[in-house]
Amino acid sequence: MEQRELALHDEVVALVQAGRFALAAERLLAAFAADAADVLARLPDRERLQVAMLLPRQEMARIAAELPDDVRTETLEQLPPGHLAAVLDAADDDVVASVLRDLSRDRAAAVLRMMSRASAVAPLLEEAEETAGGHMTRAFVSLRAETSVADAVAYVRRVLRGDVYGRDLYVVDANARLEGVLSLKELIIAEPAALIRDVMHANVISGHTDMDQEEMARTVQRYDLFALPIVDAAGRLAGVVTVDDVLDVVQEEATEDFLKFAGVGVDERALGPLAESMRRRLPWLGVNMVVALCAALVVNQFDHTIAQVAALAVFMPVIAGQGGNAGVQTATIVVRGLALDELRRSDLGRVLTKEVALGTVKGAIFGLVLGLIAFGWKHNPTLGVLAGVAMFLNMIVAGVGGVLIPMTLRYGLKIDPATAAGVFDTMLTDIMGFFIFLGLATLFINRLT
Repeated sequence: MEQRELALHDEVVALVQAGRFALAAERLLAAFAADAADVLARLPDRERLQVAMLLPRQEMARIAAELPDDVRTETLEQLPPGHLAAVLDAADDDVVASVLRDLSRDRAAAVLRMMSRASAVAPLLEEAEETAGGHMTRAFVSLRAETSVADAVAYVRRVLRGDVYGRDLYVVDANARLEGVLSLKELIIAEPAALIRDVMHANVISGHTDMDQEEMARTVQRYDLFALPIVDAAGRLAGVVTVDDVLDVVQEEATEDFLKFAGVGVDERALGPLAESMRRRLPWLGVNMVVALCAALVVNQFDHTIAQVAALAVFMPVIAGQGGNAGVQTATIVVRGLALDELRRSDLGRVLTKEVALGTVKGAIFGLVLGLIAFGWKHNPTLGVLAGVAMFLNMIVAGVGGVLIPMTLRYGLKIDPATAAGVFDTMLTDIMGFFIFLGLATLFINRLT
């Protein structure tokens, strides 16, 4: 927390603990929405609801937009239907759609019936949540190409109120099909007598309602857009996704991939219920135990060799662990490349060649270092050579696995590689590291004893 936010948090917590909820709400009203949301999110559920009930509808909507999705839904769904409807009437379209989707069908329908903006919001609920349609707002300004600049300026003055997006103005035909775009600045500085078609840009970057949210984010980033107009199947302008919503998507996707890679539920919170954390983490830990047992089975096949040369056990975890870390490094880079659409199926040969070359260099360096350490420590040149060779080969295996596993999961099995690439790569390097090292040791057992 920043110092300003920390001071606000301490003050609000003290007021809440003293039962002065109205004063706590007043302090949140005076703060920036993002700071107020952070403080509100940290309050216990019951106290958070009591403070939220005291906030004016408009201000609660402003703060709710900054709350984490799970906290926002958890808080708002406890409000009486009429109160919630008033808050959502003042909220951004994408926030309204997100909240209503998370409510039960009956409660969402009841709240929607009480909203004055029901007709504008209802179509958004038909869009899938993780698509451009699920993030767009219908509060934008559209113009006709045959309108004069002077008339357009007068119109914009009348309609550009509240949360209506107005940095970019969209030009549509009589059937609402997207024809062009111009910025508010371009409209203001244009000659009053000119027509909109003379100052607009006909080449418009747009998305479609069923575009995946990751593709939507990449489009905004690629073309440096402040907003992305979204059209339906007929080319009609259905809404606009603004850059602040895109940033939320980028953060959400990055967090989701990170948590998946760690084997943690994407909806789990640090202060969430114990039972929920157990439910999300235990299955993944079970998978890891199975993986560890697979590696143990490989080691068990060489128990006679280890019994004869106990020094092998000293270097086994070093070879397996170094390979595992190298594999996860490669897998992380590949998963990121796939997520950002930087890597395609056709790039497999190039990235595999690079990682094999990198694995060869890393293997040579760390293999030489480990070989010298093994020789100097145990005074056995054969052990040094075997440890070095095993490290060298396992680093190459790590590079190959770090590329092939994510690519196979994505293109072969159609599975999100962030979900399982790490565990499969670790399993591969553990098993192969043990197999190579102990297999070589078995072949040269007479020179080790």
